[in-house]
Amino acid sequence: MLELKTLFVTSFCIVMVMCLLNFLTWRANKNTPGTLPLVFYPIFILLALALFKFHNHEHGYENYALSLGYLLLFSASVIQAVALCRFFKFQHISLTLFLIATTWLSVTFNWFLFGDNNLHARILIYDLQRIIEGVFLSYLFIRVALKRYPNASIIYLIHCCLLMGVFSLRTFLLKDLSGEEIIKDGWFSAAVLFIGILTPMFYATGLAVLCNERRSENLKSLTEKAQKDAELRGLFLSTMSHEIRTPLNGILGSAQLIMNQLSDPKGKPYCEAIIHSAESLNFLVTQVLNYATVDQSTSALYEEDVELEPWLKNICLLSSPIAEQKRLKFELNVNLPDKSCYYFDQERLRQVLSNLINNAIKFTDQGSVKIQVDLLHSKTLEHTLRFSVQDSGPGIEDDDIEYLTEPYVQTSSGKKKGGTGLGLAISSRILAKLGSVLEIESEIGKGSTFSFNLTIGLGELSLVEQRHKSKQYLTGLNILLVEDLPLNQKIAIELMAMDEHKVKLADTGKNAIELLQQHKFDVILLDMNLPDISGQTVLRELQTISHLNSSTPILAFTASLSKSETDEYESLGIKDVVAKPIKQEKLRQAITNSQKGYLPISTVELKPLLYDVVAAHSLATSFNEDELSSVYNEFVLSARSKLNRCQEIEATDQDQCIKILHRQASTALQLGFNLYGLELKKLERRLLDKKTPLEFTEAIEIWQQSLAQYLKHVRSML
Repeated sequence: MLELKTLFVTSFCIVMVMCLLNFLTWRANKNTPGTLPLVFYPIFILLALALFKFHNHEHGYENYALSLGYLLLFSASVIQAVALCRFFKFQHISLTLFLIATTWLSVTFNWFLFGDNNLHARILIYDLQRIIEGVFLSYLFIRVALKRYPNASIIYLIHCCLLMGVFSLRTFLLKDLSGEEIIKDGWFSAAVLFIGILTPMFYATGLAVLCNERRSENLKSLTEKAQKDAELRGLFLSTMSHEIRTPLNGILGSAQLIMNQLSDPKGKPYCEAIIHSAESLNFLVTQVLNYATVDQSTSALYEEDVELEPWLKNICLLSSPIAEQKRLKFELNVNLPDKSCYYFDQERLRQVLSNLINNAIKFTDQGSVKIQVDLLHSKTLEHTLRFSVQDSGPGIEDDDIEYLTEPYVQTSSGKKKGGTGLGLAISSRILAKLGSVLEIESEIGKGSTFSFNLTIGLGELSLVEQRHKSKQYLTGLNILLVEDLPLNQKIAIELMAMDEHKVKLADTGKNAIELLQQHKFDVILLDMNLPDISGQTVLRELQTISHLNSSTPILAFTASLSKSETDEYESLGIKDVVAKPIKQEKLRQAITNSQKGYLPISTVELKPLLYDVVAAHSLATSFNEDELSSVYNEFVLSARSKLNRCQEIEATDQDQCIKILHRQASTALQLGFNLYGLELKKLERRLLDKKTPLEFTEAIEIWQQSLAQYLKHVRSML
C-alpha cells in the first residue's frame, strides 16, 4: 500500500480537480436543484485532509484537528445525500434515518476521542458510517434513478459496492491490531486512498454524467413540447383559414352578382375593387392553409406511376398563358429516355414546380423562363433527376438567399410584386419530405435558378419498355401454371415473375379446368402428369366443354419427351414443350413463340452426368442458400426410401408407383441428378407401357454413384 504522505499529496491534487469539475458542472446546470451543495462536497473533503495532515504534527491540538476533520467528512457525506435527494426530488423516511444515524455516529466518535480514547472504536464508527452511506445511496439510485439515469446510476452503484466492501474488510482486518500496528497497516491507509482519490473521481464523474442525462431528458421533453406546439399551431392556422374562407367566398360571390346586375357604370369600379381585394385575401388564406398543412402533415407519400414528360407539359400549360401575356419566352426541356415513367407523389411535386414556375414568371418582366429536367444518375430500378427553373429576372442579393425559404420572408422585389412569402417555404418543406433540398443560385441583373435533385423509382411502364428494348422476349402476360410439385411451382413462378408475368396456379387437373372456365389467359403451362388426371385428359375434356381459352396457346410442362409422347402432345394441340428440368431461356422462348404462332415441339438434351453442378447454380436464382440446402437434403434423405416404396407397391398399386416415380424423376432432373432422373423416367415409362415387373437394381446403383458424386462436390465446397 502507498505511504500516507504520498496518499495525502495525491489526494490533495485529485480533490482540487474535483472542486473545479463540480464547480464547472454547477455553472452549466445552475437551474438544476442539488448541484450547488455538491460544489461544497469536495471542499469539505479538502479541508478534512488538511486537518489530518495537521494532526501528524505535535502542536497540542491534534485531537481537535482530528475531531474537526472527521466532522467535515461526516458533513460531506450528509451534503452528498441531501443534494442527491434534492436532485431527484426524493422525500422519504430513509433520508431522515440516515441523517439521525450520521449525527449519532459523529457524537459517538467524539466521545471515543475525548472521553474514552479508543482508536478501534473510532475506526469502527467511521467505517460503519461509510457502510450506511453506501447502503442509503444504493437504495436511492436503485429505487429512483436507475431507469431515468442509467449511466450515472451504474457509476454511483459501483462506488457504493466498493465503499461497503472496502470499509467492511477494513473493520474486520484491523480489529485485533494495536494502535501502532493499525496506523502502519495497509488497510488503514486504504481509507485515505478511498476518501481522497477514488471517491472524488467516482463522484465527479457521476455528477457530470447525471447532469448530462438530465439535460438530455429535458431536451427530449422540450422537443416533444415543441412538436406538440407546432401541431397545435398548424391546427389553429388550418381551422382559422377554413373559418375565414367561408365568409370570404360569400363576399366574393355577392360582389360578382351585384356587378353583373348593376346598370350604373359608376358602381362597377367599386365592385371590381371588392372582388380584387377578396381574391387577394383568398390567395393569402390559401397559402397560409397550404403552409400549415405541409408543416403539420405526417401522412405517407401517395406514389403513382406517371409518364413524366406529358405530366410536365400539363403543368406548363397552366402557366404558359401568363408567360405569353408578359411576352416571355417559356420553354420546357426534358432530357430523359423516351416514355420515361416514374413512381412519385405527383400532387406534392406539382405543388413545388407550380410554385417555382409561377414565382419565376411573376418576377420576370422580360426575357425567358425555362424549365429543365435532366437525368443525373441511372440505376436498375431508380433514377436521380434534376429539376431546374431558370428565369432572367432581377436576381436576388446573396444575403437574402439564405432566408428565402423561411415563412413570410420576401426580398425587396418580392414586396413590390406582392405575395405572402410562403411559396418557397412551402416548396422547401415539401422537398424535405421527398428527401430533397431546394438550391438557389442568383446573380443580380441576370436572373435566378431554383433547382433540386430527386431520386425516384422507375414506373412499371418504364421497366417494361426497357425490357422490350434489351431482351427479345415478352413480358407482362397472364399465365396459368398447372403443376403439382412444390419445387417446380416455386422455380417456374420465380422465373416468370422476373419477366412481370402474372401467374395463377393450379395443382390438379380439375382445378385447372375450373380456372380456365373462369379466367382468360395468354398462355397455359400444363404439367402432363397430375395427381388426379393426366394433362392429356385435361386437354380432351376442354374440347368437350365451354371455356374462355379455346384459342389460348398451351405449353406442355413435362419431363416425358419420348417421340411417341411429343407426337401425342402435338395431336392434342400443344404448341410447344417446356421440358423439365426448367431452364429460364427455354421457358422465355416458349412463351414468346406461343404468342407469335410458332409450333416448335422440341426437346432438351441433358448431359449424361451423375451430378450436374450447373443445376444448383440455376436454382440459386430462385432459392436462398438455406432453402436450397433444405431442398437437396430432403431429396437425398428420402430418395432411397421412396425407391424402396416403389419396389413394395409395384405389383399392388401401379398408379401410385407411377406418381412416385414421376415426382422423383422430375425433382432429380431439376436438382442435377441427370442419370438417376432419366433412369426413373425409364421405369415410369415401362409401367405406363405395362411392361412389368420392374428391375430396380440399376436405379439403386446409379443413385449410389450419384449420391457419392454429390457428396464429393459438397465436400469440395467446404
